[in-house]
Amino acid sequence: MKGTRSFLLFFLPFVIFAYISFIVFQQACDYAMNVQAKKLLPFNHRTHTTTYGASDCEICHSYDSNGRFNGIPTVAVCKQCHDPNKANTQVFFAGFGDNDKPWESFAQQPDLVYFSHIAVMKNEKKAQCISCHGDKGNSTTTAKIKGKMAMGTCMDCHTALKISNACTVCHD
Repeated sequence: MKGTRSFLLFFLPFVIFAYISFIVFQQACDYAMNVQAKKLLPFNHRTHTTTYGASDCEICHSYDSNGRFNGIPTVAVCKQCHDPNKANTQVFFAGFGDNDKPWESFAQQPDLVYFSHIAVMKNEKKAQCISCHGDKGNSTTTAKIKGKMAMGTCMDCHTALKISNACTVCHD
């Protein structure tokens, strides 16, 4: 009895610390993934996918040659389809330089998380943008469609796609 009590008194602080740390890190991660993003220009994904035929997300959200995901497109990317010589385009992008991004992302990865879009999108599992981002292709605003991207959501997807849920897959 005395040995069990000593054992519990010794390890209980470690268990409590680990539990509290998990809760704090989970909340920090949830907060970082759900920041309110600035949207300086209105945007309609549905118009771009139906009227302009940008049905493939990679037309605007591309990868560099080294595999790095570019995320939110710059004004220069927009001008590849929107004629910069037309008056309505000039007015729409007035005040923005070619390297500006008039939108911010809702999902900012915390420093302790590593996520590679190309590893998830370009492997044999072929994950889809809609899995994490919701049906953005049919949205008419820049509002967030899908709820929180909490760690549990990522882990559920890993399980469904038979990708390892080992901590080191996403965390340094």
